[in-house]
Amino acid sequence: MPAKLHYHLPVLQMPLWLLLVLVGFFFANLNGYLLFDHDEGAFSEATRGMFERGDFITTWLNDRVRFDKPILIYWLQAASISVFGTEVWAFRLPSALAGLGWTLAIFAFVRRHLDEKTAIIAALIAAASLGINMIAHVATADALLNALLATTLLLMYSYSRQPASSLLVAIYALMALGVLTKGPVAVAIPFVVAALFYLSQGLRAEFLRAIFFIPGWILFVAIAAPWYILEYQAQGQAFIDGFFLKHNVNRFNNAMEGHDGGFLFYPLVLPFVLAPFGALLLRVVPSVRNILPGKDPLDAFLWIWFLVVLVLFSLASTKLPHYILYGCTPLVILMARYHAWLQNRWFALLFPALLFGVMVAFPLLIPVAEQRLTNPIEIAVAQRAGHYFNQDFAILAALAGIVSLTLILWRRYPLWSRLVMVGGIQTLFVWFIFVPAFSEAQQRPVWEAAQFAKTLDEPVYTQSIDMPSFNVYLNKVTHRRPLEIGEVGFGREDRLASDSEYYDVLFQSGPIQIVRRIAAPDSAPTPAPAAEQP
Repeated sequence: MPAKLHYHLPVLQMPLWLLLVLVGFFFANLNGYLLFDHDEGAFSEATRGMFERGDFITTWLNDRVRFDKPILIYWLQAASISVFGTEVWAFRLPSALAGLGWTLAIFAFVRRHLDEKTAIIAALIAAASLGINMIAHVATADALLNALLATTLLLMYSYSRQPASSLLVAIYALMALGVLTKGPVAVAIPFVVAALFYLSQGLRAEFLRAIFFIPGWILFVAIAAPWYILEYQAQGQAFIDGFFLKHNVNRFNNAMEGHDGGFLFYPLVLPFVLAPFGALLLRVVPSVRNILPGKDPLDAFLWIWFLVVLVLFSLASTKLPHYILYGCTPLVILMARYHAWLQNRWFALLFPALLFGVMVAFPLLIPVAEQRLTNPIEIAVAQRAGHYFNQDFAILAALAGIVSLTLILWRRYPLWSRLVMVGGIQTLFVWFIFVPAFSEAQQRPVWEAAQFAKTLDEPVYTQSIDMPSFNVYLNKVTHRRPLEIGEVGFGREDRLASDSEYYDVLFQSGPIQIVRRIAAPDSAPTPAPAAEQP
């Protein structure tokens, strides 16, 4: 390798080539697909709308206050689009940077507590893992929260090895930023993990000193409290009900929006969240024995961290695959530490074969899924998807799978490095082929409708539809209310069908319509009586 690629960055002591590889993973085709509704569209429109409304405390979607998440991710997205404009990649930029920062924190931690080779392996595994890479490619709060949570917990372990007030200051600051990103979870998970680890390791004095560190709490309140106070002053009890009760307590107690699953949901999805490293993940499971007192303290900390997240979110009623990412950082470090435990090439190719097998079969799965759908939007997406997930797509997926499996079977490089290469192929396939195709099938009609609406140069009102990316592309709030005669609305064909005789359809793409109201039901002419039969 050329000498210049061994240049080390001053703070992290990271090889320059590694940083460039990590940037490639996290920024791959960040602008190559449309915003996905509802999540990306909602976060992006809430951020864009802050500028239109001149309100940087409360986030809105049209005429509804959005209490889903606290303010930090919106402020970061606002900073990004204020510099780069309302491009889709600008909304995603904070997530990509958070993913990169998350991985740099892993590298720095492992380098400090283990060695540089293991740190390099850990960083590459993190960047190449499907779930970590995906969450850093979307304009939501999850990558930022994961970066803050991971760094908080890594510093907590460092404090257990070398207690220092400076580490506590950093921990409290990170938790405060986490609370500004997604709420109480940013304190709850670190507190439970720290309590179990410190007390099991006989570090009761260090634990008590940490949780009663007054300067830390003062800093925490100074960072986190002002926005919560201002939002409560602005919205009152609605903020308590909407954010704390609905989106925190109820999300744990009830399966929101149909996102439920059994207790084994996360163990089953985890090998695919960390694809292509599923075999390596299973291979390091025996290290869980080190959780016992007197064994390796680092392994004990990492397993306690993962198991707390696994049990907590397995008990929660609302289950989404990305929730388990809160516990993936310790697994990444364990996989890097014990990478040599995986020696069987055939076992290693099992999960990549399954993943690319699903991709090859994806065009055949779409008609099967379509038969079970009832939502007209989803049916339309499935019908459009057939144009993109076709024979050519299956051939590309098969080629990517063949190259991946060939790499795994090739003995020239260590097996862990071959899996990282497969992760690179996986990343290229997902972000340059699969996601753009899915985006076109699902989101292109919304984008096209917004481009048409721009040509009208008049207000547009939302009609019984929840696709906020339309507002982002239109660059305007579209208030949600019934149309007056002569006004223009944006809606779904099936929801406008009952009053279709009172509308002119100005534009249609798939099930998405732009309509103008031409009459009201009460102004419709009364039908003439039927003629009498002779």
